[in-house]
Amino acid sequence: MKSLRFLSSQSIKNSAIGSLLIKFLSAFFALLGGVLMARAMSMENYGYYVLAFSTLTVLSVPVSLGLPNLIVRYISKYEVEKKYGEMKGLLVRAHQIVFIVFIIIVAIALLTYNVWWSRYNIELIRSMWVGFIFLLFLALGSIRAAALRGLKFVILGQLPDTFLRNLLFCIGIAVYFFGKITLTPEVAMIIQVISAIISYIVGYIFLYKKLLSKLKGVSANYHNRLWLKEAIPFSINGGIQIVKSKLITYVLAGFGSVEAVAIYDIALRGASLVSFGLDALNTAIAPYISSAFEQNNKKQLQRIVTKSSRIIFLGAVPITLIFILGGKSLLGFIFSKNYAIAYVPLVIICLGQLVSSICGSVGLVLSMTGNQGYFTRNNVYITLLNVLICIPFVIWWGVIGASIVYGLLLVIQNLVLYVYVKEKLNINTTVF
Repeated sequence: MKSLRFLSSQSIKNSAIGSLLIKFLSAFFALLGGVLMARAMSMENYGYYVLAFSTLTVLSVPVSLGLPNLIVRYISKYEVEKKYGEMKGLLVRAHQIVFIVFIIIVAIALLTYNVWWSRYNIELIRSMWVGFIFLLFLALGSIRAAALRGLKFVILGQLPDTFLRNLLFCIGIAVYFFGKITLTPEVAMIIQVISAIISYIVGYIFLYKKLLSKLKGVSANYHNRLWLKEAIPFSINGGIQIVKSKLITYVLAGFGSVEAVAIYDIALRGASLVSFGLDALNTAIAPYISSAFEQNNKKQLQRIVTKSSRIIFLGAVPITLIFILGGKSLLGFIFSKNYAIAYVPLVIICLGQLVSSICGSVGLVLSMTGNQGYFTRNNVYITLLNVLICIPFVIWWGVIGASIVYGLLLVIQNLVLYVYVKEKLNINTTVF
């Protein structure tokens, strides 16, 4: 009973603790799944899987259309205002948009297949076709998770997609690895699809019990223009951030090699342990920041941001030190000697994330306080800068150059956003 009450808790303390635990376990199983894939596949095939998964992640942006962040903000707002008709209308419209955009993307894929991407590697192509199913459930799951988070059921919102999906995927890959069964990028994507479907069903049950069953007799109210106006900056922000992170992968594939893609992905997987605290607490505190801002409670808002920033930084320091001191040995032992070359990129990315963590949750504060417009412009500028410097850095220094670009731009962006938040909202997001 205590466990059930903890999972359904709406307190910020339990949400933060639960989010940290879920994100850590999720990062652990994602890393373990990556380890098993790297050992079960050739470096080339692993690179093709990364390219397929990266492409699907990019495609998730137009499918989701910025709706998850919009839903978190407005479900939280409508709960404060007791506007249940608007809650229902927002969820209905969000699902309709996801299905329509998904159908359009699949139609475009079918039309362009013979004239464009049919010439790519067969493993990549097969993984992509299977991955379209994963794309749909990824988008639907993000809407369901956002609704739960907006209601402050932060732990329940993350449990299916963040933890359960990675756990199931890891188990599926482990069956192939320990059973010595041939693992291809296509099979890995099929396992990803099955994991996503099961996770979505579990998450839907959570949402039905907490909200959907209560909205059965409620008439839906729609504010299409308002939602679209607000969703566009969220969509642009999400899209640019994903494109910015995945752009380096495509540059490595185009100007380097598929093997370079695999090495870079291993470095990112390791460095993700440094930023898991940021991701976890951002997910936990988003609805509380929105509520505090709507209630014009600046003291509460500052208190939330300061405490979370300090936890994020304190969590990032020891992991970064571990990778700096023993990262090369860990990579060789965990992934195999072939991937020990990822040590320098790993350290560079970790240092970039560590410096960035000092600035705290700047992007989240902007998004949850109605300042996503500035965040959008900032993301556009950083992405353009990424395009300008990424190609020469990759040509000259390969994976190390890609890592320098990633870490450098991360630090620059967070410093610029911190200054804006301080001047615009008079909120200090740093650890100090």
